[in-house]
Amino acid sequence: MNSGSKDYYMRPWFLLTACLLVSGCSLGRDEPTVIDGTSAEAFDRTLSAAKADLGPRDRLKFEAALSEFKARTFAKADSRQEYNGLLRKGLDGLTAPRVVAQFNKDVDRVGGKAADAVFEAKRVLNGK
Repeated sequence: MNSGSKDYYMRPWFLLTACLLVSGCSLGRDEPTVIDGTSAEAFDRTLSAAKADLGPRDRLKFEAALSEFKARTFAKADSRQEYNGLLRKGLDGLTAPRVVAQFNKDVDRVGGKAADAVFEAKRVLNGK
C-alpha cells in the first residue's frame, strides 16, 4: 500500500470526524439567540443568528414582523442614525421565536377585529 492510497482512505474519516464535531457543537445550543442591540455590529451578527434559529415558516413570519417594525420605526425617526438606534433598541433582548409569537398574537388580534368590523358593517347594511 503506497502513501497515496493511505491518504485516499483517511480523507473520508477526516471529513466524517469534522462533520460530527461541527454537528455536535450545534446540538448543545438549546437556547435561541438573543438579539444584541448595543452596537451595529453586534446587532447585525445576532439578528442573522436569530433568523437562523427559525424554520422556513417562522422565518417568513419573522421577516414580516421585522418589516412592519422597520416601517413604524422609520416613521418615528428624523435621521438614519436615529432610525438605526431605534431599531436596535426596539429589538434588543428579544429572540426570533419571541418576535414570531408576538406576530402571531397580533395577527389573531387584528384578524378578530377585522371580522368584527365586517359583521358590524353587515348589521348596518341590513338595518339591524
